[in-house]
Amino acid sequence: MDKNIMSATLGSATPPLSIPTPHACAQAGMSFAAAPAAPGFKTSRCVDAELLLSTPLTVVVCARLDYAVADGTLTSHEVALVIPRSRCQGDHPYWPALLAAAQEHWHRCPGHAHRLLVRVHGEWQTILSAQMLERAH
Repeated sequence: MDKNIMSATLGSATPPLSIPTPHACAQAGMSFAAAPAAPGFKTSRCVDAELLLSTPLTVVVCARLDYAVADGTLTSHEVALVIPRSRCQGDHPYWPALLAAAQEHWHRCPGHAHRLLVRVHGEWQTILSAQMLERAH
């Protein structure tokens, strides 16, 4: 029996983690930012993101969500990206895990999300950004 089906059958409260794909993000009106610029960086590697909290089961990464509210005013809100330790190397989350956590907050945005930033190597770096689609007339 498939592990995901078995956990659902047993009533597990933990849904399987999904890794965001560029296609799924494009459908949701967002786009991926490039991976952090570092010599030799590969997307399968971990990211040196600033942590708010580290527990035996999770790491919590400091992030900022910029969004527009109903009247069009841009505002920022600090968010905490919770990532399971199984998707980290030590205290450093793997790039796909960081993107998955960012995508969760993007969808819960109280307004129209503009961009989501994470502190990597002490600097704010854009992880997700709104995708502006031009329609052909």
